[in-house]
Amino acid sequence: MDYPFKDDTLFRGTSNTLEYLSMNVNTDVIEMAQKYKVFGGNKYPNLRAFRIKNINTRLMRPGAPSKAATKFALSVSSKLEILAVEDIAMEATIVPSIVEHGHMSSLQLLAIPDAFLTLSHIVVLLEQTPMLTDLHCHYTGVGTLFECVEDDQLPVVFAQKYAPLSNNFRVLQLGHWGNTDIAVVARCAMLMVIACPRFTYASVSSHLREKMRKCILELMSHDSFI
Repeated sequence: MDYPFKDDTLFRGTSNTLEYLSMNVNTDVIEMAQKYKVFGGNKYPNLRAFRIKNINTRLMRPGAPSKAATKFALSVSSKLEILAVEDIAMEATIVPSIVEHGHMSSLQLLAIPDAFLTLSHIVVLLEQTPMLTDLHCHYTGVGTLFECVEDDQLPVVFAQKYAPLSNNFRVLQLGHWGNTDIAVVARCAMLMVIACPRFTYASVSSHLREKMRKCILELMSHDSFI
């Protein structure tokens, strides 16, 4: 929903009762939230689901960056189970931010579809969010933790060092951007199978599913994945 007021009317008296919040964000909403400290500190101790939608820097005035909304998201309740932030300017820095805040032990769904994450980011996230079952993001490759590992050795190294990585993680919804090789995305899905006993499936855009399926079948025939 679009926030209908110019002040914090809807948030007054809800500190201990607010459990679910979903809202569109624009410049006025961010400035209002900052002015009235809507999301300051652990103000909503019972908040379980927080969805911020349609953050678009092109529609914002200077001085109200979209990062402010992400900062708000990371300052809320330790009981948070669902965190969804749509932000075309989002950066992978949200991962160390989550780690730094260190209160995401209840998080089950993290939907950051505009964030570009690597396998290294995903590993760190799963280590810090033991209850996480679903992650939505773009995938861009292995990242710093595995940059010196040869492709054919990656499954073995990954299994030896990280398996089991998470006993709850099941779904990885991956965006595909630009020239990222879909085979790289498929490899990430296979590594999740190795390290996460309950991993069920990796989801990609419908026009890429057949190519993804073929890549997975090809990887399954390699000795490193057998």
